[in-house]
Amino acid sequence: MPYGKCDLIEIQAFTRQREGTEVVIGLPEANVFLALPTEALEILDSLSRGKTVGEAQAEFVSAHGVEPDVDALLEVLEKRGFVRLRESHLSGKISPRVVSGADHRIRYHFAQIPEPVARLFFSPLSLAFYLTIIATALAIAIIRPSLIPGRSSLVFTQHRTAKLITLGLIANGTIFLHEFAHLLAARAQGVKSRIGISNRLWFLVAETDMTGLWAVPSRQRYLPMLAGPLLDGLSAALFFLLLFVQSKGAFTLAPTIDQLVKAMIFIYLFRLLWQCYFFMRTDFYFVFTTFFGCKSLMKDTQDFIRNLSLRAISSTKRIDQTHIPLRELRVIRIYSVLWLLGRGVAFFSLFFITLPILFRYLSGARLALRSGYGGNHYQFVDSVVVGALNLMPLIIGLYLWITSLIRSREVA
Repeated sequence: MPYGKCDLIEIQAFTRQREGTEVVIGLPEANVFLALPTEALEILDSLSRGKTVGEAQAEFVSAHGVEPDVDALLEVLEKRGFVRLRESHLSGKISPRVVSGADHRIRYHFAQIPEPVARLFFSPLSLAFYLTIIATALAIAIIRPSLIPGRSSLVFTQHRTAKLITLGLIANGTIFLHEFAHLLAARAQGVKSRIGISNRLWFLVAETDMTGLWAVPSRQRYLPMLAGPLLDGLSAALFFLLLFVQSKGAFTLAPTIDQLVKAMIFIYLFRLLWQCYFFMRTDFYFVFTTFFGCKSLMKDTQDFIRNLSLRAISSTKRIDQTHIPLRELRVIRIYSVLWLLGRGVAFFSLFFITLPILFRYLSGARLALRSGYGGNHYQFVDSVVVGALNLMPLIIGLYLWITSLIRSREVA
């Protein structure tokens, strides 16, 4: 909407964090953050001091010699709930015009956890303890690599349905703990977060919305971003140390417990490998973008790789990236290599981990079907159910992946 020169604007209290040549302003309670040029912040500060739109505009012209488009700025800010137009009445009272969504509040999860309690889990002493355990496990793994479980640890030969369901419940519980670690680390920085369900490629995943990290300096964002992988590494290290102590004869785990422990170690290692899928927005990706200060790294990298492909076939239909600063272009070139390597890691895990495990279970189901139900009722049902449990998610995932590729080509 157009604003008059004499209009007074009510500014919502917002946070601000400098990000290079820009300033990120935010309404943490509404989980809304915007990156603005520093000059735009000058206009906001003028308006917050009680200046009218015309006075703020004149003040900016006096300081910079150019006339800003205040209407366009305020229109964006009004839609996101940062500003409200004041309407003055003869009585002298000021009544704000409530903008749709301006008073929207996000429901955060576990917001009642006190910050001091959250900080206990991520204090320097606690982090040193976690890293010591991980380093100890790594040292033992180098000395005793035979203790590291392989993909066969996910292949059960007896009571497969019961074991896979048990393993699935445990694994899904640890996914929640992974996300809760992100949330707890963010809470330690005074940032409220929430946990939700999403998908990456054909994987159904839980993820923590930590948009509020934009309200704190960049150096305070790394720990919340890495808290999930840190917990995975710590958990894998603890399970591995358990196997090491068992190998020394201190105790003997029950066969089923031993199988589940080895399977969980492999799952944790697979999750850490998954973080290296740099063509997706994994935890490591957000650490990378924060370190280099890139806000659209994924899209810019995909455009860069697409331009290289078009250049290879001498096509002139390229995406213009001349507006990107030279520094960011250097980062994009580096990340494009990681992007391609991430694709390679993903296909490696598919063909050398996921599919071999699937084929092992499917071969068991095939043999059970060939023997028939009359031979061994339990073995037949167990093999068929396990085959279905392994096959269906992959079929659905591959279907979603392939159809998304087809849609993207049709749009292009």
